Amino acid sequence: MSELPTPPPPPPPLVASSRKPSLEPPPVSKDQPPGAFLVYLLRYNGYPFNDHWAYLVESNTHPRKGARIHATGTVKDGFRLEVERLLDLDSTDNPPTDRTPLAWVDGKYVTEDVILGGGCHGLDSLPNCPLEQAMFKTEAPTKSLNSASEDSAGKAFKRIVQRDCQTWVVESAEQLAADGIFSQEVAAYLRAIKQ
Repeated sequence: MSELPTPPPPPPPLVASSRKPSLEPPPVSKDQPPGAFLVYLLRYNGYPFNDHWAYLVESNTHPRKGARIHATGTVKDGFRLEVERLLDLDSTDNPPTDRTPLAWVDGKYVTEDVILGGGCHGLDSLPNCPLEQAMFKTEAPTKSLNSASEDSAGKAFKRIVQRDCQTWVVESAEQLAADGIFSQEVAAYLRAIKQ
């Protein structure tokens, strides 16, 4: 009787991780440059969907108040850009679950009066300073979720990439980096943590 050769050992198990690497936000100095404004990423719990993202440009004279700039809407109906001036994080009905400092922005791009809306809380759909103008170069995402009834029978289905508020924040950060307002590290960080 002939002896069978010893089989090779089994391959090592594949370890697949669905988690993205944990990235640290770009370093932001605790020391405020003269005349600069701190821009934050606000995250709102969106469970079971993706979190809602927005920017906050914080007031220098009224901590935890500022202008929230974001794309508001849904993937089903599309989004629109909105600036909420004189937002008070301590008295809002919907406080963010996380506030991450992103960068100091030079005062030539934004002013205290613009952030605080002249002392009046309100919503704008038009940019009022160079920072907002740079952000608004990136258009709000259009409708990117189609219902089954909107698809024609017999048509080949193609993969749809949903664009949402997070997409807008990432793309607008890339525009701000291209305009020299944000660093490339801020845009890379936001792209890496996007859900």
